[in-house]
Amino acid sequence: MPTSETGVFSSLLEQAAQFAEGLPHPDLLAVFGLAAMAILSVLIAIWLIGKVLSGSRRLHQYASMRAMRDDGNAGTKVMVASVGGVGGMSVRKAVLDSLERHLPMFNFGSPFYLGSCPIDVEATDFALSKTDHETLLQTFEKSGADLIIWGEARGRAKGNMLCFSTPDMVNGESAKGFVAVNLMGNPSDWGEDERRAIAYVAGRRLRPSLGKPADFRADRLLPIIQSMETLLTETTILTGKARTELDDDFAAGALHIGEQLKDPKWLEKAAEYRTRALAAMKPGDDQLRWSQAKIDLGRAMILQCEHKFEPLVLQEAMNHLREGIEATKSDRRMKLADTGLEAFNHAETMLANRRRFSIRWNT
Repeated sequence: MPTSETGVFSSLLEQAAQFAEGLPHPDLLAVFGLAAMAILSVLIAIWLIGKVLSGSRRLHQYASMRAMRDDGNAGTKVMVASVGGVGGMSVRKAVLDSLERHLPMFNFGSPFYLGSCPIDVEATDFALSKTDHETLLQTFEKSGADLIIWGEARGRAKGNMLCFSTPDMVNGESAKGFVAVNLMGNPSDWGEDERRAIAYVAGRRLRPSLGKPADFRADRLLPIIQSMETLLTETTILTGKARTELDDDFAAGALHIGEQLKDPKWLEKAAEYRTRALAAMKPGDDQLRWSQAKIDLGRAMILQCEHKFEPLVLQEAMNHLREGIEATKSDRRMKLADTGLEAFNHAETMLANRRRFSIRWNT
């Protein structure tokens, strides 16, 4: 072998020896191997636990929805879904407790099924996402629920968002599909008013007729309106749409009670809340609501004149009625109703004429 080739070969051997000397001790390699295997085992265990929990969650969802669907007792069905965020479990528990204690008041004492199900829907101030919309549709269908409540605990400063939805709201024309309420503070700090507010919003979704008190006897409606009045004294608990509904429901209920029981006290309360509502809005804000408030105020003042006649008050009442009626004529929904009524009357006239013609022909 040539000398040059021998030198190169020797150099390679020396470099290989130096590299081998720089490698970790075999025992250390074994430790590294064991550590890698342990880490891999932990990751696999975490993955398996996640799969088990996911499967368990799906089984819980299925069992909860099936139990509600198969319940044969009369009454409405309310499902409380997951409440996200830190402290969500406490909020969820408080919601369940609030409904159990106070929902009968706003549900006219009717029985109801109260259950919980770990479904996740985002709590938002805006519209439902497509995924959440589908989740709610499927849950309503599989469980037979009449109302689903979900939410998110956002901390003491931001409050706790609760969302309420029904099958009609999800399937309706409204893009939002739910009503949101934000309750401040920790659930442990909530008093009866906060809990009663949760029950009212839930009851209002289950019983939209609460906004039409004339459908009920005054004596049956009285305790509900009294509970609403208690909520009205706390101006910070309910806001937005929920507060507007509460104001309108109370005013309409007070007017109905005052009229049926001939109680001037309730008539005065109805007039007061309708006056307050009118001062806070303009006809263009919500044409139909403005008209309703005007007409209710006029009615309340007329009924007050039955107890104590005052010509000026009666004249003012007539002005309110006139303005309310005029405003409804420009509302698109009222115009549509008038068009439909005209067509219906035309059909009735045609039918009556045909019957007269038939009678004459047979004669």
